[in-house]
Amino acid sequence: MVDVIPIFGVITGIIFLGFFAELLFKKTNIPDVLLLIFIGILLGTFLQWVDVTSFGDATAIFTTFALVFILFQGALNINIKSLISALGSTVALTVLNFILTVVAISAVAYFFLDFPILLSMLIGTILGGTSSAVVIPIVSNLHDIKEKYKLALTIESALSDVLCIIGTLTILQIMLTGEVVASGVFNSILSSFALALIVGGALGLAWMFILHKFEILKSSYMLTIASVLGVYAFVESNFVGASGAIAALTFGLILGNSRLILGAKQNSEDSISNEKNKTSKLSKDKNKKNDKENELHQETIHHSITVINTPAKNFYSEISFAVKTFFFVYLGLLIDFSNLNIFWYGALLTLAIYLVRPFAVKLVFGKEKPENFDRTVLEILIPKGLAAAVLAGVVVQSGVLEEAAATFTTMVLSVVLISIILTSILLILAKQNMFKGFFPGLGRYEEK
Repeated sequence: MVDVIPIFGVITGIIFLGFFAELLFKKTNIPDVLLLIFIGILLGTFLQWVDVTSFGDATAIFTTFALVFILFQGALNINIKSLISALGSTVALTVLNFILTVVAISAVAYFFLDFPILLSMLIGTILGGTSSAVVIPIVSNLHDIKEKYKLALTIESALSDVLCIIGTLTILQIMLTGEVVASGVFNSILSSFALALIVGGALGLAWMFILHKFEILKSSYMLTIASVLGVYAFVESNFVGASGAIAALTFGLILGNSRLILGAKQNSEDSISNEKNKTSKLSKDKNKKNDKENELHQETIHHSITVINTPAKNFYSEISFAVKTFFFVYLGLLIDFSNLNIFWYGALLTLAIYLVRPFAVKLVFGKEKPENFDRTVLEILIPKGLAAAVLAGVVVQSGVLEEAAATFTTMVLSVVLISIILTSILLILAKQNMFKGFFPGLGRYEEK
């Protein structure tokens, strides 16, 4: 029988350390995710208190839930009007950065590390995106950059996961079968995005109207969490076959903007009602009375129309904190330090990732001339995380790597670790005005 006492002791310690790590982040700008990873490394590599292999199938369940819930909770705080205005540049940044990163990593792996070309491209697609689980918590605690750029980084972290998944599976299929079908890749990307947006948006609207109709359900926060998981499972199933992560993000976006959506619907109904009042043969006094009643009605609507109120957001924020805390400790447990030479490979690949990022930012936002700190954050907030770790596991399970499987996984995870460390250090330096980008001459814009 498992002794639960030491397990409860470790869980208690992790939660308290996670809380103090978050406080430290707010005070010193040292990202809490970095400290959580080091806690995982301490528990696994040095103290050897936790064996990650003992988690079994629970690992896949937890990591998937972490990704889905962090995306959902982050979307609750996104203003849909701001998102629409920034969507074009966000998509451009996501696609351009993914392409440049894949090219850069493939070139380094092929020319400097002597990897075969397809394996080099595979590493590129695995590491081509940014981590939602890292980016969203950091962005939510950054108050010095414009909302538009916060949105760009948040949405990029979600969209790039889809590109990484499709790109990796495509290269893997080529390695296994030797067939290249470009049209199939394009159709997969397009259908995955489109179906996820449509289904996630439709189910979000349906759940929003249900919560609005039945007041008692608004305080049943666990039902909404169950709905998010249901949306993810449905969209990822063979019936739909699209990106569950994007669907979860869209679902949260709809619920988070319920006041705007339901308010627009209510305003439309009130406009029709007012037109009827104008054409009726009522007296002026009665019309004035109706106007006052309408004003009171609108004020009531403003305060009650949202389906995700402040207590709900606080609850979801607490769940997100717990999920984030344990996820990054788990990530630290995964790191294998038995072959330190692999970390030099990881450092070289990480450097390539950060050196091409300024070109993507310049091409997309150069004409807008963002302030130096905004631009610097856009350039450095590109850490890797859950998607890279999961995709590395998928490649290993496919059998194409044979005896190089362990080395491959460690190298990918080393990039995850080094990129998070580098992002954390550069963010601290940027906030102190000690770092202004890898290519200041390329990215120097006029101060506004």
